[in-house]
Amino acid sequence: MLLVFGVTVHKSNHHAVRMALQKYHDGLTVSELVERTEKERRAIDKALLDMPDAYIDRWISGREHRKQWAAVWCVVVPPENCPKPKEKPI
Repeated sequence: MLLVFGVTVHKSNHHAVRMALQKYHDGLTVSELVERTEKERRAIDKALLDMPDAYIDRWISGREHRKQWAAVWCVVVPPENCPKPKEKPI
């Protein structure tokens, strides 16, 4: 938490979430993100909803998710820019 011009500003968790999701290409659930980033669940939920490059790839169920569906989140990794042609235009 930061104090800027008398206003409390919370540090964004986007970078930590994005780095974790880029590291695990197959995606992570919110519980897995909480475990790996050591951030609060509420902060992870908010970050995911605010990140335009984050999306739900699939849903999983099982004993570890208390017989409920859990979203597996991924991020889009943008491709490199197309290189500029070396020859002159016709």
